Amino acid sequence: MTWYDMHRCVYDFIRANERGRVDLFDVSTYDLTPAERAAFDQRDVAAFYELGLHGVLLNRYCRQVGYSRDAYREILQPFAVAEDRRGRWQS
Repeated sequence: MTWYDMHRCVYDFIRANERGRVDLFDVSTYDLTPAERAAFDQRDVAAFYELGLHGVLLNRYCRQVGYSRDAYREILQPFAVAEDRRGRWQS
């Protein structure tokens, strides 16, 4: 159940950080794959995105580790998919 564990680990890290208890947080208690563990240890936002971390958690994680909105938006820019459609009001 590593996908769940990755989400749980990030959520618990965020909560520990909010409470000022990040010193007691132990990532080794979660069943993470080597790629997930590396993403967590290296604070690799792009890797978390590729691994499928939920967008809300990704946003909160970025804020907790010190990325500004513009900084992590720039990191995720290569994954953007341009939309080629128009709204009903556009001609």
